[in-house]
Amino acid sequence: MKSIVLFVALLTIFLPTVFAQGVPAPYTMRLQPFLSGFSAPVFMTSARDGTNRLFIVQQGGIIRLVQPGSTTPTDFINITSRVLSGGERGLLGLAFHPQFTTNGRFYVNYTRQTDGATIIAEYTTTTGNGSSNTGNFNSERILLNIPQPFSNHNGGMIAFGPDNFLHIGLGDGGSGNDPGNRAQNRANLLGKMLRIDVNSTSPAYAIPPTNPFTGANTTRCDNGTTTAGNTCQEIYAIGMRNPWRWSFDRLTGQLWAGDVGQGAREEVDTITSGANYGWRVYEGINCTGLDPSLCIPANYTPPVFDYDSTGSRCSITGGYVYRGPQGNLPTGSYVYGDYCTGEILLWINNTQTLLLDTSRFIVSFAEDEDGEIYVIGQGGTIEKIVRAKSSADFDGDLRTDVSIFRPSTGVWWISHSSNNTFRAQQWGLNGDVPTPEDFDGDNISDIAVYRPSTNVWYAFNSSNATFTIVGFGLSGDIPTHGDFDGDARADIAIYRPSTGSWWIRRTTNPNNFLVVQFGLSNDIPTAADFDGDGRYDLCHYRPSEGIWYRLNSTNGAFIGVNFGLSTDIPTPGDFDGDGRADQAVYRPSTGVWYLQRSTSGFGTFQWGVATDVPVVGDYDADGRDDIAVFRSSNGIWYLSRSTTGIAFIQWGTTGDLPSPTFDTP
Repeated sequence: MKSIVLFVALLTIFLPTVFAQGVPAPYTMRLQPFLSGFSAPVFMTSARDGTNRLFIVQQGGIIRLVQPGSTTPTDFINITSRVLSGGERGLLGLAFHPQFTTNGRFYVNYTRQTDGATIIAEYTTTTGNGSSNTGNFNSERILLNIPQPFSNHNGGMIAFGPDNFLHIGLGDGGSGNDPGNRAQNRANLLGKMLRIDVNSTSPAYAIPPTNPFTGANTTRCDNGTTTAGNTCQEIYAIGMRNPWRWSFDRLTGQLWAGDVGQGAREEVDTITSGANYGWRVYEGINCTGLDPSLCIPANYTPPVFDYDSTGSRCSITGGYVYRGPQGNLPTGSYVYGDYCTGEILLWINNTQTLLLDTSRFIVSFAEDEDGEIYVIGQGGTIEKIVRAKSSADFDGDLRTDVSIFRPSTGVWWISHSSNNTFRAQQWGLNGDVPTPEDFDGDNISDIAVYRPSTNVWYAFNSSNATFTIVGFGLSGDIPTHGDFDGDARADIAIYRPSTGSWWIRRTTNPNNFLVVQFGLSNDIPTAADFDGDGRYDLCHYRPSEGIWYRLNSTNGAFIGVNFGLSTDIPTPGDFDGDGRADQAVYRPSTGVWYLQRSTSGFGTFQWGVATDVPVVGDYDADGRDDIAVFRSSNGIWYLSRSTTGIAFIQWGTTGDLPSPTFDTP
């Protein structure tokens, strides 16, 4: 199959008759339900081993495991009998060895049942390698035992850095205002960021030779302290109050730490070797007055930024620098939150921005293997941060637009939902198949067509008013465009009924086509993201059997679901707003819709007549697709919107092709 790509400036012949401008919405995030039902979850992570498994840490002492494509957790390991849980104590951190695939080693941070000490311990899986889905309770090897004078300010986060050393964040020992002045005491591990080499058994860990304090008057502090005047060699940075959650930027390796304040300032630091971040002398940029003679700014490393916590805000929950491929946050921005207010905040271009004010107590953020980010609520919920978007949204206001392609003239007629203007653009010929989608990744649907007579795709890029021409397909192919590689840009794809094969030209690897044998000649392709991983799944509806067949992109699982009759029209969409496409059909003979929603189950809706064309889309920007039909006999759109109710809109005439039909949600 040939693939020819041309990028050319807009030519006069393609200029629109009317090119009214809609009003794009600013960046808008949503929380997409992902997992729920956990008991006091405090963290989630992956093993970074290519399996895409997720491990959820419950404060009481259980680590749960969720396989890709599943929402049902299993127990990975249960160390409840060793854990003292409650308040700021419990099983607080988890990290996987960089060679977990071969050695099966992982590390935990927990509060010991018998005395409240912080324990950093190593465990192995039951098989001794990463293929196992269970940890070995009896494999515990304690690396560090750090006495805690009070019940709070335990820190809790542990993680391997790009240097392959284990980093450990410890709070100042608790109470208030660090009464023992431990954070500034180099003979004490509390109030510090530590770094150790776990690839040692005797002693239990080694000191990395590049740690900042390894010369004269330094020593190991295996039990948390040394004699006054000496410095603990495990220390990487000092002056921390309670670095509860922190992370490494997966691109630059920089460590970003949210350090919880006493009651005036919450701060974010970028941690560097040997730096002193000021507590208890400074809280954020403020001199605390606890040691006024020491308030000399040049002696300390100030935070990257801090914020006032004297109002309803009370406790920063550190997050992640976003490097995910799906464009759910601005690349390179730092996302974090406040535990008390439930606010999700963003630091970008040296400015703090409120993304979303929630009702959750945000205990942690999490990053999956791809770099997508999640929010963990103390009540047991885990939600994915996603960028709001909609299918057939030509003005970027997050609503599906009422729009048609008129084959007789090759003109697109679009009613902008953002400001009630309209756009008429010449783009196509009689016989072309409309293929609108977001091909350039700007969160706005692009006008596009597939020309069966020449097997060429023509797309008008909304981001820069250029167009793209790609030769891809053969006679008889059916266009099945969508984002199959999860990079927030639609891929050109076809289903070939003659061979029952899918041909996909991925934007991340355009010269290496993906070809999958999956289907029969009379199947109807219905590709969509059914498993909620941000990538379209191969799926088709077989009218002769009334069965949906699909291959999940998360785990390659084959699924067949009996849902429909031979004359039904498949109409997949995310009708419950959970980020997963639902199986749905429209039955022209009765005008009834049948939905199998992934969260709320089966539903039927009377909406339409025999000759109506289904036009599923999110017409009210609430993140849930709406039932809708286009009646070409009178040119009226009938919308049943999930939030704003029923609407009838006159737009089109007999012979027009409604564009939402060709842009699968």
